[in-house]
Amino acid sequence: MEAKKYLCLIGLLLTLLHPAPAAAQVTFYVLDNGDQGYIIEADDINAGAGVEITVVYDSNLLARPQASLTQGRVTEVFDAVPGTVVIRANQGDDASQTFDLHLSFDRIGAYQGGIFSVEGKVLGPDGTSLASRTLPSASTPAVLPSVSCLPEPAEATDEGAENGDLPLIPGQSVLQRFQDFRGERGLRAYAALFRRNLAGLPVQEPAVALSDGKTPVRITLPEPAGQGDTPDIALSDAKLLRCGKAQGEGWEVTALPSEGTWSASLLISSGVEIVEFPLVVVPPIALPDGVSEKNFLAEMDRFLAAHASPGKGEGEAPRRTLLEYVFTANYLVHSGRERRAASE
Repeated sequence: MEAKKYLCLIGLLLTLLHPAPAAAQVTFYVLDNGDQGYIIEADDINAGAGVEITVVYDSNLLARPQASLTQGRVTEVFDAVPGTVVIRANQGDDASQTFDLHLSFDRIGAYQGGIFSVEGKVLGPDGTSLASRTLPSASTPAVLPSVSCLPEPAEATDEGAENGDLPLIPGQSVLQRFQDFRGERGLRAYAALFRRNLAGLPVQEPAVALSDGKTPVRITLPEPAGQGDTPDIALSDAKLLRCGKAQGEGWEVTALPSEGTWSASLLISSGVEIVEFPLVVVPPIALPDGVSEKNFLAEMDRFLAAHASPGKGEGEAPRRTLLEYVFTANYLVHSGRERRAASE
């Protein structure tokens, strides 16, 4: 396979430039297997050794990860966190055989690519990680197809904001809706606050995301006013992973919200003003066992009581609202209701 020969050559050059330590370092190679997914290979793994592969992928493009070994045994495929799968396996009895793991997904839509990063580890008998590395990295075209990115707007945007040249038009976040809410508390009312307005605005998928540092979001932008114009964007409290033209009209931006954030935003400059699009992200929490639509409010109140601040100062009400927002969003994600809540 030509791709593998090329990667092996890179590995050889890197080895010459950076001498290996006394203990042999295992190199994992990630190869694109076309419609069949991806192949993760490595040599010189001891017989029966444990292997752990962590793959971060775009859950908007790929779903239901599946793994198999040519020889050896897959012991676990953990994919409870959307966008991340951890595969644990054992090398077969023959150490001379290549570790050859086949990873496949159900593809959503006709988009290509979808893998952000792959990390391989060889585990010693005591569970500690032995020296290893993975080639290529997330940015290598063999794993991610090259996509033309939107222009880097940070310098111009920051300068304009400091000089007051471009006014910032803040968008209403779901958290702000929680703060303004004056209706009767309950799951149905709170879920309705996540409903999105699709009238020419950016659309986020998944509609509600956990800021676990692993789950990316994809934002679809409408076509700019001038045909062929490239939107000028910046991200707040999130990292740009990918950007380019959408399959139909408009543009797509894939971003990774910072771990633990609830205030990530996409900023879009029109040259006249900067419009903020707040992302719907919340930190992940451990929900109580057995929480359901019937006992949602009671479990939320227990959660609020457990996380109440010792003193009841001016910040207590905003803190309570934030906790209600976080609890509701986590429930929607874990119950699979985030899409329905956003579209109802």
